[in-house]
Amino acid sequence: MATLLKAGVRFERHLGHFPRGTPDEAWLPKVGENQWVLLTADKRIRYNLLEKRALARSSVREFVFASGNLSGSDMAVALEAALAKMRKMCRKIGPPFVAAITRKGEVHLRWPKGRDA
Repeated sequence: MATLLKAGVRFERHLGHFPRGTPDEAWLPKVGENQWVLLTADKRIRYNLLEKRALARSSVREFVFASGNLSGSDMAVALEAALAKMRKMCRKIGPPFVAAITRKGEVHLRWPKGRDA
């Protein structure tokens, strides 16, 4: 959160809107309705059929940390390096999409395949 605050990024916390344990396909539509950008460490969303359908139907823009074993400070460093690229991708590519943030802060489009990043 400190990285987002420092960069002046407005954000909403998941638990500020949804109870713990709410199925992804239940809360993803609200993310799309509000045109929020989803930042997560949960790489499974783009592989689960119900969740992938919810991403697509709700026009969600998702950024996911590519490595599941990043510490909080590693995520902060990667996010700080990635923010400008994330903004550019959001301007250039319409939703829905899923992009990965690498440990070094690179941003790569993962889904759907074949769209220009």
